[in-house]
Amino acid sequence: MKRLIRTVLFVGFVFAMLLVLASCGKKDDAKNETVTPTAAPTETPTPTEVPATPTPTPNPLDEMTLKDLYKDDFKIGVAIPNSLYASKAVTEEIAANFNSMTFENESKPDQILDIKGCQSGLPDTYTEPKVKFDSIKRGMEYAKENGIAVRFHTLLWYQQTPEGFFTEDYQKGSPKVSREVMLKRMESYIRQVMTYMEETYPGMVYCYDVVNEAVNPGEGDPDGLRAKSFWYEVVGPDFMNYAFEYARKYAPEGVDLYYNDYNCYSKSNQILKVLEPILAAGNIDGIGMQCHLSTSTSVAREVIGTAKTFTKAGFKVQITELDIGTTNTDNGFEIQAMKYKVLFQGVQKGKRDGSIDIDCITVWGIHDSVSWRGDEYPLLYKWNGYKMTKKKAWYGAMQDPAIRAMEF
Repeated sequence: MKRLIRTVLFVGFVFAMLLVLASCGKKDDAKNETVTPTAAPTETPTPTEVPATPTPTPNPLDEMTLKDLYKDDFKIGVAIPNSLYASKAVTEEIAANFNSMTFENESKPDQILDIKGCQSGLPDTYTEPKVKFDSIKRGMEYAKENGIAVRFHTLLWYQQTPEGFFTEDYQKGSPKVSREVMLKRMESYIRQVMTYMEETYPGMVYCYDVVNEAVNPGEGDPDGLRAKSFWYEVVGPDFMNYAFEYARKYAPEGVDLYYNDYNCYSKSNQILKVLEPILAAGNIDGIGMQCHLSTSTSVAREVIGTAKTFTKAGFKVQITELDIGTTNTDNGFEIQAMKYKVLFQGVQKGKRDGSIDIDCITVWGIHDSVSWRGDEYPLLYKWNGYKMTKKKAWYGAMQDPAIRAMEF
């Protein structure tokens, strides 16, 4: 019996040991098992699609130029100072778009008159003032190289004319000369300028502003002339008659003579009155309307209407100093473009139907950064990273169909 018990116990012990060994083997196998990673999908997942940026539709007007668009109607001009000829971006744009040029200041009397030479040359210079033309040479050479016609601005002006031109010894503050002496100085100055321009640059100057801004009602003259002027004071109210007489005498054949002024719409009657005898004498061809406007200006009334009035009176017309001020906002630039379109479209229509006898529209400056009204962003271009960029205003002047021709 005891023997049987020992046998059973032995067998149970052996069985228990086998179970323990089996259990240990399974734990080691689990610990050392290599895990095979799940295979990556064979197809590449489709990313979230981002809409493509549409390619801008080219504007066909970008392949055109201002002067080409209006070649059968009138010249397109620009005013430019000497400081801008060094910019290739500027000069290339001017050559492409403009066929008329005005010098901003370089051809005004204070630049042409050689006052020191007049002083040192007395008595020979008493009625024959000395002149110099260094200020215009760079501009004239550029115009010559690019086939651009020049409008000369200006022979006589109450501003930017040295006071010494009107005195006995050419010194500021000295006694004024007599009317007779001043008329001789006036004639000599006009003769020397016109002779030099034609001999040195034959055929390049196609018109002259003979007198600038001589009408200013409210200064005491019954006809509305600017009485607060050395020309008026020394010569008298008929000084313009003589200026145009001398200009006609020395101007080359075919060169037009203009009277130029601002706010013509508000003093058109006075302008026409003082120019009537000059027109009757055959000594004037046209009236220059400066047109420094804003987006609140009525182009239809102040520009188109006045141009028709002057044409009806027998004058040619030029818009000589165009700019349209606005605000630095999207809406402001949109309205500005609309104004430019109204103006160019209206003038072109008037030219074609015969109600406006115009031969040039001149923009006073090339880009906003160099405009005398720079804080009003008045021009057709902006200066952007040493490059010329066309504004909406340029497209308005080009009569882009996408820009409405309307006024508010």
